Amino acid sequence: MNMTERQLRLFVTTATLGNVSRASEALHVSQPALTRAIAVFEQQMGAALFSRTTRRLVLTAEGEAFLPTAKRLLLDLEDAGRLFTQHSQGIKGHLRIAVGSSFGSIVLPGAIALFQAAHPDVRVSVLDDNSEGISRRVRMSDVDLGIGSPVGDVDALRCQRLLRAPLGLLAPPHCYTLTEADARGQPRLPLLKESDDTSIMQLLRMHGSELLAPMARGVEVSSLSIQLALAAEGVGVAVLSALGASHPSAQAMRFVPLQPLVQRELFLMRRRDRPPSPALRAFEEMVWRALPQARLHAAVELDAASAPLD
Repeated sequence: MNMTERQLRLFVTTATLGNVSRASEALHVSQPALTRAIAVFEQQMGAALFSRTTRRLVLTAEGEAFLPTAKRLLLDLEDAGRLFTQHSQGIKGHLRIAVGSSFGSIVLPGAIALFQAAHPDVRVSVLDDNSEGISRRVRMSDVDLGIGSPVGDVDALRCQRLLRAPLGLLAPPHCYTLTEADARGQPRLPLLKESDDTSIMQLLRMHGSELLAPMARGVEVSSLSIQLALAAEGVGVAVLSALGASHPSAQAMRFVPLQPLVQRELFLMRRRDRPPSPALRAFEEMVWRALPQARLHAAVELDAASAPLD
């Protein structure tokens, strides 16, 4: 079967937009030409990839199954093309990174600053997501690199641990006095609630934490910056990791690790079946260089490794 890059791009763009009109505009082809090209591709593949409705194109089961493969093939073709220009002109291209709010606001700025100084011709895109979303984006090849806690089906991912950070309670001393009973999971204080799909909630459920019931009654917030602002105003006590407690907005607050200790681990994540581009290797190196320079809470433990993934 001889698939061309053009056919893959037509399919991925149309599948992503779900509309022939918008896809034809994005691809700079006419709607009839795009419709014919899709029909030829489906015939070549031996299966219908789209189910047509009056307004949208919906992927069939075969189309859903093929989409991740089509994305990876396109990325592999782009990587192969970049190899030749990178050898003669230095590192170029586009690097896509998915990261959580804590790492993204505390360590990532330093890593990007180092990377841009060394490789100004690489464009960097950063997506903020929780660990489940980060893992999924890496698995689906929507990003080149994820920085978070592996969640869900991660067999296809290669992961290298960056750090460990205990979970704990965070509050300003003038609003709440955190005690050992609070740290042992017997809180007397109102707690803020993390979204159910975060790695912190997963860890608390895994350990059968007594914090879950009082958290369910608290204000739910998915943004770290808003969570810290609510804690600073005394709306509730934040339950987060020592990495989150490293945020500049948390420096005036007291962080008390939970007892017994519950550790959150953070990893670099990328697909096993895709060799890293020179840009990705260079960026991973900058992450390792930026980590010791970041102002991290004393409870954060950096991993002993000091080199990017193989």
